Amino acid sequence: MKYSTLLAIAVSALVSTSSQADEIVASTTIQDIALFRDGALVTRQGTVTVPVGKSTIQFDDLPTRVDPTALQANFLNQPDGLIRNAKIHIPENQEESDAVKALQNKLDATNLEKAFKHRIRSEATADITFAQTMRSSFSKEYGKINEGQSLTLEQAKDLASFVATTQKSAYAKIDAVEIEIKAIDERIEDIQKDLKEAIETDRLLASIAEVEIEMAESGEIEIALCYLVNSANWTPQYELRARPDEKTLDFGYFAAIWQNTGEDWSDVTLFLHTNQANRQGNVPVLYPLALRNQESYSKRIYSSFGDEAAPPQAEMAARSNTVLSPTALDSSGLGRKVAVSASTVSFQATIPGRINVPSSRESSAFKVLESSLEAEFWSEAVPRVQLDTYLRAKIRNTLDLPILPGQALAFVDGKLSSKVVLEKILPEEETELSLGTDANIIVKRREGSKRDTNSGFIDKTTTLQREYANEVINYHSIDHKIILVDQFPIAQNSKIEIRRKSPATEDVTIEDENDGIFKWEATLEPKEERTFTTSFDIIYPRDWNLYPEL
Repeated sequence: MKYSTLLAIAVSALVSTSSQADEIVASTTIQDIALFRDGALVTRQGTVTVPVGKSTIQFDDLPTRVDPTALQANFLNQPDGLIRNAKIHIPENQEESDAVKALQNKLDATNLEKAFKHRIRSEATADITFAQTMRSSFSKEYGKINEGQSLTLEQAKDLASFVATTQKSAYAKIDAVEIEIKAIDERIEDIQKDLKEAIETDRLLASIAEVEIEMAESGEIEIALCYLVNSANWTPQYELRARPDEKTLDFGYFAAIWQNTGEDWSDVTLFLHTNQANRQGNVPVLYPLALRNQESYSKRIYSSFGDEAAPPQAEMAARSNTVLSPTALDSSGLGRKVAVSASTVSFQATIPGRINVPSSRESSAFKVLESSLEAEFWSEAVPRVQLDTYLRAKIRNTLDLPILPGQALAFVDGKLSSKVVLEKILPEEETELSLGTDANIIVKRREGSKRDTNSGFIDKTTTLQREYANEVINYHSIDHKIILVDQFPIAQNSKIEIRRKSPATEDVTIEDENDGIFKWEATLEPKEERTFTTSFDIIYPRDWNLYPEL
């Protein structure tokens, strides 16, 4: 019996030792981050000492919003061992972090200190009340003493001195305590702010990763852990600095980087990717387009929608699972060139140097590229719609990166002109940009005389004669190209005839003969004024009401 008990104790100790050896908490640091427009792939590295055989390496304080299907673990120094499994999860009934506990204890202690100061103030207030009560009592009883008793003037003076001294001391104590309480309140406010941030960090860093390994020998190993976080992204922002006199446009490419993972992205290497990590990579499926009678369709819409017409909403959402997602300027690496590489499906830009991106609700802006592009400038107006003239520029994207859809601040000759939106422009692709209104080109539109005549005895018709003069003045100090857009009406019925009188076809550019829209192009000298005339006749049945009215 004695030997059995000793054996049980020994086995229990062995199991306990083995269990403790199996659980290894890794200390890691973030090395690099591949940042996409809808997420970030974070790579952590660390060195741990592992035993022979099977064990589990635990990675604490990982972001809560992670993709559990995108976890990767790798050995870096090629040890003699295997990675059996890797998973990431949020444990139930998770305890508060040491930081939260320490701040809560600090807050409790500070509140006790404040309560003690309040007691001192209450005691001083009670001293004042006591002194005032004594003085009031003495005043009421003065002259009402019994036979054989007397109150001397010295007694009255002593009482007055006592009251004055007591009140002075109490008021001084109250003033001092009020100052101390105010200072304590400020400390409490700071602690509460820190506590709120710590609780928020706990909420953001609630995941734990566990990597099961099996080693042939014990020793130190280097391990890397990669995981995809959803609470991070980057969006492009641009600066367009146009100098029309020099025919150049300085293009500034910025990345507005946001991360609210709770992690400390300090001293990391950052790679910007132009694609989306969470976007569904499968080719979309085209479903049969079933047509039916309106009545029968409305009766069966809820029962047959998923079978014949299109997939259910949940399935469609699963097929297009895209996360949709102002700015502190960081000068890290501005003097060094951004490394750009291209793959089959995307581009990658490496921000030079080691940078810091705080976990915050706000974004931080980093300069990616800057280049001076050759540009062709002109001004364009559509006077039939509005008389404002817009400065335009034609450029070729000679940057190493594609210009992604995003907002740009446009500056002309160093002055902010407008905010514009850029579309996607691939490298070496040409595009036309809008740079805001051009106050140096004045456009006026004057309506000429209108004539409406009736004719015909059998085929009774009405003829409308319309003429519009578009006047343009160039107030630029140099020759400047202008484009004026106008239109002829188009007929949607064979009984309506449009006779185009001016401009002549050879004097304008017509991109589509069927929409009636044309463009004048001309270069005006400084202070030059020119008139561009649009005129046409419309013939239609007299008993018709032509719409819209002209």
